[in-house]
Amino acid sequence: MRIPHGILTTFGLVLFTGFYACAFAMGRTPDVIGKVVRSSNATVRGSMLLSNGTILSGDAVKVGESGSVLLSLTPGGRAVLAEETHVRFSSANGDIVAQLLSGALAVDKEDKDPIVVKTSRYNVESQGGGRTEFLVALLPDEKTIVEAQHGKVAITETRSGESYTLAEGHRAEIPASAEGFPGQQQVSSVVIGKVVAAAGATRNGNPLSSGGSILDGDTVSTGASGRAVILLSTANQITLNENTSASFTRPVERDWLQLQKGTIVIVNASENRVLVTTTRFHIEPSSTAPTTIKVGLMADNSTYIISVAGDVAINPIPSEQSYLLPAGHSTLIPANASAPSGLQLLAETEGPTPKPSTPPPPAPSVSKSHSHETIIIVAIAGGAGIAAGLAAISAKGSGGSQPISPSAP
Repeated sequence: MRIPHGILTTFGLVLFTGFYACAFAMGRTPDVIGKVVRSSNATVRGSMLLSNGTILSGDAVKVGESGSVLLSLTPGGRAVLAEETHVRFSSANGDIVAQLLSGALAVDKEDKDPIVVKTSRYNVESQGGGRTEFLVALLPDEKTIVEAQHGKVAITETRSGESYTLAEGHRAEIPASAEGFPGQQQVSSVVIGKVVAAAGATRNGNPLSSGGSILDGDTVSTGASGRAVILLSTANQITLNENTSASFTRPVERDWLQLQKGTIVIVNASENRVLVTTTRFHIEPSSTAPTTIKVGLMADNSTYIISVAGDVAINPIPSEQSYLLPAGHSTLIPANASAPSGLQLLAETEGPTPKPSTPPPPAPSVSKSHSHETIIIVAIAGGAGIAAGLAAISAKGSGGSQPISPSAP
C-alpha cells in the first residue's frame, strides 16, 4: 500500500518533535553561550546573525569581510570576532570553549568566567586570578598569534601538553611549523643596571649589596628602613624608598619598571625613557627632555605622582587616553578613580609635548633546544587595547569597519 507523501511528512515531523521533547525532558537543553550585543555581516546556522540574538552550544559563527561581532558571554565576560573569522562555540564541564577555525578572536573576562580558546594546535586561557584580556589569531600563513593585553595567559600545546606562560603586555608569534615552547631557563640573562647603593634591600628575596647587577626579571624590595639606588645601563637612575617593591624588565629596547608597592623616584637622563607601570596606569615622560618623576602607591590603593622636573604622561589602563602632568605639579588618584582629575588630555594641549608613543621593535627570537624553529615574544604597546590588536591583524589596506573593543559597552 502506498502511503501518501503528506502522511510521511507529518509522521517525520512527529518523530522529530518527539525526539527533541525527549531530549529536553532528559535535561539536554542546549547551553546558552551568550547574547549578541552587536553584529555586522555575520551568520550562524546559515542565517544572518542579528543583534540581541542568542548563541547556543554547538553554534558556529562566521564573520564576513568588513564584519564584526560582539558577544556578551554567559555567565560573564565578552568576546569579539574580527572580520573573516570562523568560531565554533561549545560548553564543556562548565567552561565556554571557542574553537577558532580562522581569523581573530578577542576575549575580556573576569576570574570567575571560564573561557578557553582552542585552535588545532593550542589551548589558550587565562592564568591566575583577576581580569584577563587576550587575543588569539590564525593568520593566512598558518602562523598563530596570541596577545596578553591584560593579565597572564597560558598557551598549551595540545599534542605534548607542554605549557608556556605569556606575560601581560606581550605577544607570542608561533610559526606554522614550530613545535613546543622555549624553556625559560634557555633565555640568556640581560643586565639592566648596577646597584649604586643598598641598605635593607633584597633582590629576588636575597640580600642586595652595592655593586651587584640587576637582571631582566629581577624584583627588588626594601624594608621598613631600607633604600636602594640603581643606575640603569641607559644612564637613567631609579631610587626605591622604604617598604617598596618593584620588578625590572626589558621586553624591548626599553626599561620597564613594574611598581608593586611603595615609592620610587625615576631620573630620566637619556632619550631611552623608563616606563613605570602599575596595575592601573602607565607613567612616562611625555618627551625626550630630562625628567624626574616620583610615583607612590598608598596603603589605601590610591596613586600619587609628582613631576619634579619635566612633563609626564599618565595613561590609564586599558584606556587609550593620555593625561598631561606638567613639570612641578602633582596629582593624587583615588583607588576608585579610573583617571586623574583636573588634568588635560595630551591631545587637548597646545604645547610642543607630543602624545607618548612606544612602538616596540621586534624582540630577538628565543631558540628551542630540540628544534630550529622559534617562538617569538614581542612586547606590545602599553594601553593599546585589544581593538588595536584586532585592527592590526585584520587590516587589509582597504578600509572597512572598526573592530569592536570587548571592554566597550
